[in-house]
Amino acid sequence: MRPEMAPSVTIVIPTYNRCDLLPSCIDSCLMQRDVPLELIVVDDGSTDATEAVLRAYGEQVCYHRTTSRRGPNSARNSGLACASGKYVKFLDHDDQLLPGTLRGEVDLADTTAADIVVSGWVHELAGPREAPVFTSIVDDVLAGKAVPTSAALYRRSSLVGRAWDETLSKLDDWDFFVGTALRCSRIETNAHPVYVWRQHPAQASRAASMAHNAREHHYILRKVEEELAHRSELTPHRRKRLAQYFYKELRTLALADPDLFRISLRHIYELDPAFVPREEERQRWMRVACRVLGVRRALLLHSSAKRALRRGRMGAWE
Repeated sequence: MRPEMAPSVTIVIPTYNRCDLLPSCIDSCLMQRDVPLELIVVDDGSTDATEAVLRAYGEQVCYHRTTSRRGPNSARNSGLACASGKYVKFLDHDDQLLPGTLRGEVDLADTTAADIVVSGWVHELAGPREAPVFTSIVDDVLAGKAVPTSAALYRRSSLVGRAWDETLSKLDDWDFFVGTALRCSRIETNAHPVYVWRQHPAQASRAASMAHNAREHHYILRKVEEELAHRSELTPHRRKRLAQYFYKELRTLALADPDLFRISLRHIYELDPAFVPREEERQRWMRVACRVLGVRRALLLHSSAKRALRRGRMGAWE
């Protein structure tokens, strides 16, 4: 942080054993020279040269080191607890802010009194990605609108009482964003990309299985449902939309987690007794199968066919 100025933005960067990528991430923040900045880096017990890299930045970086590895969400929570900026941005250690972009996010938040500013980003391999536009926050969240970690700028006052869920490992950014969004009254969209989502080999080792992803997806939707029910905002239309959203990962659960599949399917019909898959089932033949055979039978037959196909492929290699 520049000591002569109160910070306008606190950037929180959790890191673990990425001393090769971390300097370019930090440098991209320090290049945002027209925004008074507090830069907090939480080292989650790295065993490489991370500490030496961070010490070299001196007072430009507020450096925190944990005594043992607790995961990136614990590190983010530690950084958030220390934040003093009017706004907070969470930046992954393998991302880079684009030059001069933070000023635009702050100006948009200031002029519109937005609780969150969402921006586009550049995927290193897939190219530019646009940020969604929010007109009705609850319904937009239920429609699947969200942004990844580094594409959001939060007003710090909107984060009072909020924390990253330390039990999550894959969909944690979606969980934090939607949980915060549901408490907000205004989300503004910045049309310009603000960071580069870099790709590197270590990301493959962190990739969660499809089953794990499906379990987290349903866990987060349960949290959303409970929040809306608590606020008496779970209208019949939203119950039906939630049922469709739960269906999104139902194929995976039918194949990988039969117990959760049965529980989730029962809950879908509790939300919408007349449920049939629509927007979350993109394959027309599967929509027809669900109508003709029933959802449970269609998905179980699909799972049986997938297992048989896998066994056939394994047998071909023996």
